[in-house]
Amino acid sequence: MPTADNRLEEILLHAFLDVINERKARGKMELVVTYENLTAYLAERTGLPLQTRHVQALVRAMAEGGLITIGGAGPGHPNRYDTTETQMGIDAFWNQVEAFLMVWRLPGRESLLPPGSEGK
Repeated sequence: MPTADNRLEEILLHAFLDVINERKARGKMELVVTYENLTAYLAERTGLPLQTRHVQALVRAMAEGGLITIGGAGPGHPNRYDTTETQMGIDAFWNQVEAFLMVWRLPGRESLLPPGSEGK
């Protein structure tokens, strides 16, 4: 669990990108997963008490920020996730990730932080 609240988004975003890239390294074109399973994966990796709403907010913001693409078959079915790194180029993608992390804060982030850590 992060000790400083300003790293929460960074930890969560990088865990999600790692999951996508691990699938691609195994020969898959993209990550295919439900929100519920993605939440479980990210909670396990980060040690954060994530809820599906946290992951939905992250995914929405990353898509709006141009960091990922999303495809899916509708509610209750798995979504397909991929990064935009190939389309943007490595440098442009990681510059965009840095810019995103400078401005975005996860809604409900206080529920993921240890008591008394907000603002440290």
